[in-house]
Amino acid sequence: MKNYIKALVFIIIFIIIICLLNRVFSPVGSSEGGWYVAGAMRDMYKQDKNTIDVLYVGDSNVYTGVSPLEIYNNIGVTGFSASTPGQDTIGSYYVAKEFFKTQSPKVIMLDTGEFFTTEEFFTELSTRSEIDYMNFSLDKLDLINEEYFDFDIKEKLSFLFPIIRFHDRYQRLSEFDIRKLVQKSEISYKGYLYDIKTNKYEKKGKDNYEKYKEYKEKRNTENITKAFNIEEYAKEKISELNELCKQHNCELVLITMPTTDERAIEKNEVFKDYAKEIGLKYVNFNFEVDEPIDWETDTQDKGAHLNIKGAEKVGKYISKFLSENFNLENKKEKPEYKKWNEVLQAYNERKKEDNV
Repeated sequence: MKNYIKALVFIIIFIIIICLLNRVFSPVGSSEGGWYVAGAMRDMYKQDKNTIDVLYVGDSNVYTGVSPLEIYNNIGVTGFSASTPGQDTIGSYYVAKEFFKTQSPKVIMLDTGEFFTTEEFFTELSTRSEIDYMNFSLDKLDLINEEYFDFDIKEKLSFLFPIIRFHDRYQRLSEFDIRKLVQKSEISYKGYLYDIKTNKYEKKGKDNYEKYKEYKEKRNTENITKAFNIEEYAKEKISELNELCKQHNCELVLITMPTTDERAIEKNEVFKDYAKEIGLKYVNFNFEVDEPIDWETDTQDKGAHLNIKGAEKVGKYISKFLSENFNLENKKEKPEYKKWNEVLQAYNERKKEDNV
């Protein structure tokens, strides 16, 4: 019996050590920004059960552009931005499945930013960003085994045991790799990556908001060419996500984040037609807004992503959209949301210090 106990203890210790090494050696979260995003996704598991009204999923435009605390400040609706760099619709579907294990959101907002991404553009790091943060479960195994990723056996094992793939990173380990283990409290603002930097976009001619106003005036006499097609794998996962939402009495909404993409109007028509075809609400935050993004002041990296000023505006857009389309309760006065109010106070104090 003593030998059995010793063997069991050894196996348990061995498993714990492997799990710790897996997290340390995984490249996800090994840089300052990457560590923040990986930690933000882990924050998803730290939310009190059934306290989140809205889930925001998509690529980096979501975690840099959607600040759930802005929406909470405006209308008292709770939310979480569960997004990763280059998150495709496959990843978004599994993020939602994971979210439903502990939360009962009324709305899921899915960003359209990766709907046109073809399979050959799936990268290892973006895929690992979707997989490595997840708790071990059958859903994680299903994601690893997704036919669209076409991983071989060695690659699949490396997602379960990153140390197999990245054992030689020991010479490049940084403080951020260690911080993955020691960080216990939440590190993000409900998944939002706060950034005050301003690096203006050098726009050429009119921005998308101005172009769209002109387009709407001419649309009766001028047709737009739709050269884009939403990828079939994306349509499949959107359909599965929609069914998943229905099973949980939740509504799926398609959103397009502000962008400097010169093809934004053309893509908007594709998204709008597709949403109508499958019976979903769709809102484009480039055009359907009262106060458009100022690409000289509201972007942190020359138009690729928004900063806190841009996120403030997106927060107003989303608050208005949710108020007009859903009957969501204002939680700010409820005592069980005391922690939310404390986080909001700290968030607003930081903005005040940054003169936002």
